[in-house]
Amino acid sequence: MNTKLRYPHAGIVAAAALGVLLLVAACGGGSSGTTGTPSISGSAPTPNLERGTAEFGLTEEEVARRVDAVEAIVTTCMTDAGFEYVPVDPQTARIAMDSDSKVSGTSPDQFRTEFGYGITTLYAGADSQAVLGAGEENVRIRNALSPADRVAYNRALYGENPGATFVVGLDEETFSRTGGCTRTAVEQVFSPDELGASFVNYEDEQDAQILADPRVVDAYTNWSTCMREAGYTYKDPLEIEADLPARLASIAQGADPETLTGDAQAALVALREEEKAIAAADYDCEQ
Repeated sequence: MNTKLRYPHAGIVAAAALGVLLLVAACGGGSSGTTGTPSISGSAPTPNLERGTAEFGLTEEEVARRVDAVEAIVTTCMTDAGFEYVPVDPQTARIAMDSDSKVSGTSPDQFRTEFGYGITTLYAGADSQAVLGAGEENVRIRNALSPADRVAYNRALYGENPGATFVVGLDEETFSRTGGCTRTAVEQVFSPDELGASFVNYEDEQDAQILADPRVVDAYTNWSTCMREAGYTYKDPLEIEADLPARLASIAQGADPETLTGDAQAALVALREEEKAIAAADYDCEQ
């Protein structure tokens, strides 16, 4: 069973989910679900008997094969667009996914106070998941470009949402916001079901039982009420994770956020402060 909570700060369901997990384990219920090997044609993958424990219910070996397949297509696509690109290896992708954008040496409280969730505050920082996932060689290539060419590079690679990288999408188990060469590649390697599903919708039978359990439902309801009283209207933590990157993309308009000036820079500063305030309210409501 894939028990990973995609949202890194979704502690509100942990206690309730644990009780459901124990009940499910005691009953031995649930089915294993299916997964498959990469499909370069974009057709549905061939089912396996058992789901893995990595992203999308894959095994680590299957994740590595899909990373290689996506990166090969991205490399060709970026070359055709006139840019140099070095395929990211599976180990680099895994390190980035496991980093969770957390700055090393900071406690959870320090991270929340200084960076919120790290969505808009660490977008271009050396410790951000997106930059780690690009690999050192591609970061050097991108940074050597002129500001205008850097914008064009980002658009070619990511489309309209520069924060929606392949590594971030794989880690979050949703490619709904991907664009550019990244979208071209994932459409050829992942099945239509995988492309259209978020982690919540891509649950196996046991995970679905957890999310439907009245205790979990009540936890989300209570959290949402608490957040609304704090001035934020979100039905669950996943909406925060969708909202902040979308607002960042709207401000940046494809540019590197660190290069913004004038009104755009002021809007980014305000958004970053709001992210930290939302993270603080989120934590209080989780408690």
